[in-house]
Amino acid sequence: MRILFICPDWAGLATPIVKEMRRQGHNVTLLDHSDFSDFSYFNKTHRLLSKCYQVFSGENYKHRQTCIEISRTINSFFIDREMFDAVIMTEPSLFEREHLLLLKKHCHKLVATLWDSLTKSPKNKQNIDLFDAVFSYDREDCSRYNFVKINNYLDPSWFTCISLENARYDIFSVMSFTRERYSQIVNFLDDNPNICPNIYLYIDNERKRKYINDTRVKVINTIMLGDELKENIENSKVILDLLQGHQTGMSFRVYESLAYKRKLITTNANIVNYDFYNPSNIFILEGESVPESFFYTDYEDVPEDIISKYHLSSWVENVISDL
Repeated sequence: MRILFICPDWAGLATPIVKEMRRQGHNVTLLDHSDFSDFSYFNKTHRLLSKCYQVFSGENYKHRQTCIEISRTINSFFIDREMFDAVIMTEPSLFEREHLLLLKKHCHKLVATLWDSLTKSPKNKQNIDLFDAVFSYDREDCSRYNFVKINNYLDPSWFTCISLENARYDIFSVMSFTRERYSQIVNFLDDNPNICPNIYLYIDNERKRKYINDTRVKVINTIMLGDELKENIENSKVILDLLQGHQTGMSFRVYESLAYKRKLITTNANIVNYDFYNPSNIFILEGESVPESFFYTDYEDVPEDIISKYHLSSWVENVISDL
């Protein structure tokens, strides 16, 4: 199958998926989001003129120019190219309707594999009617919009040789900052004062730093990925998974805990419906403190026949077999 995969590839996020698709025999071309537009202002005068344009036209200049650049990139990309069997993307919100219509002209099927629920990323819903297939890990979105249910995945390269007893910290998490999430973290740490935490909040703007004043919470301004993420996971006994808003599907934190054989504390009660759920490994947080014994008892291995269902290879097979 000839596939065009459109996905952000910062820190190699898309690379394992593309490699697995190719391993399974597919002809895959990757387009990173950064390939579509690199708009930037030339200077302060250019920025000022764009604001004047917006005042008089009512249209955002940067958005308009980005839209034009994306259309130009799409048209240029497809020159002298054969029809693709499928164009698969992870974030439809990057594109306007006109861009998606352009893409549809060059593929037999336009497909979305959503990594967030529509509650969390509502812009992904705007042009969803243009897609021939939509995959989602969120049960409620699948039921409401007739999406195809698919789980997130674990990468077989995620593993560790560090045992739980040799882990440096009791619990680890890295999350994007919101005031709600910060409050959740502080409450959790207050309720569990005897644990050794390794908690990070990512901020995309330095102005947000002033809202984080608890010294138990570390602040970072670059996204934690790759080897740095691996090192923090394997040096902790437990991963903390705090939902943001309404979500029924399992986040990647869940699959990281399975891959690295780390225990999990989560606010997602829907996890009890999954075949890997084991109360010895997974604690559902509902406001109370976590028994200290949870941090110091052994991790109980999940059978390999269950784990294999959540491998990246299964994810790729499930997506492509439904096209």
